[in-house]
Order: sequence, then C-alpha cells, then structure tokens
Amino acid sequence: MASVQSGLVLFFMQKLKSKAVKLMDDIDTLRAEKEKIFSRVRCPFRVKKELLQIKGLEATKFTPLHPKHKHKIALYLHGGGYVTGSAISHAGLAGKLALETGMPYIVVNYRLAPEYPYPAALEDALMSYQWLQKQGYAPEDIVLVGDSAGGGLVLSTLLKLKSLGLEQPLSAVVLSPWTDLTVTGDSATCDPEKDPLLDVDYARQWALWYAGSQEALTNPFISPLQGDLNDLAPILIHVGTREILLSDSVQFATKGAFSNTEVELDIFEEMPHVFHFCWQYLPEAREAIRKIDTFIQTKVVEREKQKGFISKDYQERTIENSTVALAERSWAALKLSKRIVQKTLNR
Repeated sequence: MASVQSGLVLFFMQKLKSKAVKLMDDIDTLRAEKEKIFSRVRCPFRVKKELLQIKGLEATKFTPLHPKHKHKIALYLHGGGYVTGSAISHAGLAGKLALETGMPYIVVNYRLAPEYPYPAALEDALMSYQWLQKQGYAPEDIVLVGDSAGGGLVLSTLLKLKSLGLEQPLSAVVLSPWTDLTVTGDSATCDPEKDPLLDVDYARQWALWYAGSQEALTNPFISPLQGDLNDLAPILIHVGTREILLSDSVQFATKGAFSNTEVELDIFEEMPHVFHFCWQYLPEAREAIRKIDTFIQTKVVEREKQKGFISKDYQERTIENSTVALAERSWAALKLSKRIVQKTLNR
C-alpha cells in the first residue's frame, strides 16, 4: 500500500503537469520554471558542490564529505525529455544519491533539443565518459546514472560504447528511463491519464525534436529498447506503476532476461515518474534510494572479488552461486513481466 505522502506527491505533480502544458510553446520559460521548481529539492548539506567544465560543457560535481568510495565516480545524465533539465534542477537528487552511495556524482549539462537534436546529447555523454577516464578513472570505477530521458541516454551510451568496442562501466542505474521514443507502449496507449506528470502527445513532440524525424525514432541509439542488449554493464531499472513509461521498462527488462546482460527491474506500486525526487518526504523514495545503494555496493564488491582480493576457491563458489541466481532472476523477470503487462492492460 502506498504511503499517505504519495497522495500529496501525485497532487503536486498534476499541478506541475498542468503548468508545463501551458508553457510548451515557450521553451526558455519552461526550462526556467522547471529548473526553479525542481531545484527546491535542496542538495544535502553534507555534500560539497563544485562547478566544472568538461570540454566546454558545464557540469557540477557532488562529493559527500565522507565518501566510502573515493576511487569510484558516477556520471549522472539528467532527465527532462532531452529539452529541459540541468545540474541545477537535479542537484537535490544527485546530491542525495552521492551521499547515500558514498561516491562523487558529476551531472553534465549536455546539449538540449530542439536546438541540438540527436546525436548531440549522446556525443556529450560519450565524451564525458571518456573525459572521466582521462582524469584517472578506469571504466570499472565509473557508474552511469540517469533519470527519464537521461536514463534512456545512459542505456544509449552503453549501446554506443559496445558498438565502438569500448569498455563498459561498472554498472548503470536508470530511473523511469525513456527507452522507446515512439511512445507506443501499452502504458502510454491504454491508460495515459494515470500518469500525473507526463503527457503522451507532448512526449511525442519532444521525441521528434530530439530524433529529428519520425523514421529516426526506432534508431537504437535514440530508443535503446530497439537495441541489442547483449554484453552491456549490469543495469538496475526503477519505475512506478503510475507511468506511461512503465511497459517500456518491463519490455526492456524482459528483453534483457534473454540476453547475457544482467538487468534488474524494481516496480514501485502507485509511484509516479522519477518519484525519487521526493526523497525528503516520501518513504518510498528513500527506500528506492537505499535499493540503488545496495545495487551499486554489490557491484563494487563483485569487481573487487574479481581482482583477487579473496581466495580463488571463494571466488569460484561465488561465481557458481551468481550463475544460479542470474538464472533465477531471469525466470522471475519473465513471470513478473507477464503479470505487470496484464495488470497494465486491465487498468
């Protein structure tokens, strides 16, 4: 059962949706208003902020005062439909994630559509990832994190790295990712009004602004749901049942179950799009962030084991157990996907 606080969150998001719809024809004002509203979620005071320049791109680094993993770093790609969003709007969420996971986060202000359509955002994400390596971080030291369009951009970046023969990061975490820019999933077509924040028609408009044409929408580097999911870094997906993007996440996880890529899917009942923003007063958001921390810590420990910091015998038993666990997760994901899709269609 959803918390009492969730009702207030849904009400707030409906108001935000109504305001955003009125500003759709004035992108500059819309960007300023969304940045103003979302920046009300303050960065935790135990996190230090530092402004950066990454080859001409503005970025902000969020570093917890007492990091658990000084040698690790997260590259955060913000959401906003590829049209809005910045390090300012996402400071509260990125700062909280940095504090809880114990590692620095860098939020990059990648170029936005419609002024800069695809492949601008993907080029900036890839360049930022490579820039981190030039700063001394190995791929295994980097976690990619993103929400909404930024979550889709994270997945597109993984696919692009694979296509270029470059090494994958340690892992990826995507919150309510936009994986299919055609916006034709069951959740978007069967009951779009359940989503208190996203509007299907405007999402399709923004998708065209980013993709450049209707034909480009199925490009796997634009809609990663269309891509080959083999040989990618481990992925954690969070999504709520009150989202038009729910079925896209379910499809992505189902497709991942048939690949050799580990894809974990967490579905949160009665939660809206990127509910993690509301961590200050929403218990479900705080629980979700704890799950993100657990996932990342697990991946860090697994990589340390691979480096040989424990006995070979223990490693072999761990690998064997992991293989069984992966098979069990894949089977569970298939059953879960079927149940969620049926539930979505019946809403």
